[in-house]
Amino acid sequence: MLAGASAFAQDQDAPQGRFDVQGQRLVFDTTIPVDGKEIDIRYSDVKALRDLLRRHTDVQVLEINSSGGGHYPALDLAALVIDFELDTHVEGTCESSCVSVFLAGTKRTMAKGARLGFHQLSWNAGAVEDYYTKNSGRRGWKTPFEFAEWMYQDTQTETFNRLNYMVQRGVDAQFAIQTIRKPDTSMWFPYRAVLLAAGVITE
Repeated sequence: MLAGASAFAQDQDAPQGRFDVQGQRLVFDTTIPVDGKEIDIRYSDVKALRDLLRRHTDVQVLEINSSGGGHYPALDLAALVIDFELDTHVEGTCESSCVSVFLAGTKRTMAKGARLGFHQLSWNAGAVEDYYTKNSGRRGWKTPFEFAEWMYQDTQTETFNRLNYMVQRGVDAQFAIQTIRKPDTSMWFPYRAVLLAAGVITE
């Protein structure tokens, strides 16, 4: 159950202004402040994207600008991008779980000066404690050590799934391994030539 920052973001309605249909291009920008702060990727974005793509059947490109957010909502967004066979493009910055959405694109491009940022998945102490408290009865964990055993196994599964997804999307396996070298307090921004050679961007 590891996740990127804001993995447990509240499932509220998607804030206004995050999606903007511009002909065949749909812009998804989570950096637009809401009440003075940025709202990370969340589950409500999944419903919003699905509804928009069903209504605007001419959309061919999803343009993304985001510092990331929930790991699992991002994977659900990625599934929609794959299902609707969209291309993806970054004009500004796409970091953390945003990259999972970007990699779902059939063609993947980025503007000159744009950046893609990678780091390890994480799960902070407060979220770990909260998850254990709320789920120990349902999961049958009698001690924190039993929880730790489950978490160790789950961590390996999460890591495998992440790397496997990247390889399935055409990313070089050695590059995929390198993306988990940085903790979430530090971001790796590879050069364009590195991203192109690794198959992260396609042209």
